[in-house]
Amino acid sequence: MNSIFDRPRAARFISHRGFQPLAPANSLPGFAYAGQLGQWAIETDVRMTRDGVLVCCHDATVDATFGGTGAIADMTWDELSKLRMSRGNRLDCFPGDILRMPRFVEYLNICRHAGSIPFIELKTDDVEPVIATLREKGWADNEVVMSSTVLERLAETRRLAPDMFIHWIFAKEERLGELAALGNAGLSWNIPDSFSCPPEKIALAHDAGVKVCLRAADSVEVVRHMIDLGLDYLPSNCMHAPMTLDLSGGRVR
Repeated sequence: MNSIFDRPRAARFISHRGFQPLAPANSLPGFAYAGQLGQWAIETDVRMTRDGVLVCCHDATVDATFGGTGAIADMTWDELSKLRMSRGNRLDCFPGDILRMPRFVEYLNICRHAGSIPFIELKTDDVEPVIATLREKGWADNEVVMSSTVLERLAETRRLAPDMFIHWIFAKEERLGELAALGNAGLSWNIPDSFSCPPEKIALAHDAGVKVCLRAADSVEVVRHMIDLGLDYLPSNCMHAPMTLDLSGGRVR
């Protein structure tokens, strides 16, 4: 079975909610910039509207980031599509229609065009429609990462998609064996500062056959440290792939 980790990379940067220095989080231009920068993966959060449309938004409601109020699950796509982002970087640089909430299929199209891996955080229990949409858009299971804070959603992902890489956000050490048993998996420990992460925590996951990342690789110094720790991929809010890497020493210049 081919793996997303078969692609040779010096550092596997994941643009967290798109490339946020240049555009709002979870926006169409944010995803596009991440793709143009050659990111290994582009991360987003997926939710479902009342009428069954999958959209990209971190929060359960539109209140904090859009000019409106209400829960996404209680709104139709037609209602959501009329709202515009009210929070994020460089809002004045984009026409209004570009600042609506992205549909999941639009995000997937950007990932495909850029050659970046979709790194999808399930915000609800809608595992089946997300996987169905991926397949309808031509994504093989082994081209995608499915992530969640809820291990049971990842177990359902594994049942439906045996070859998909799964990632447990803020994993619990006492349940590491359950994740490892699902196979083809990674995790992030809930350790905000990588400099406070004991190397033993990384080894614990690796010894179980599980890949590891920490949040967030947001400076050259942190990226260097994460590479030295042996992390397998690097979620970031601001760093990007064309950085110069000295692979012989695992260093960033």
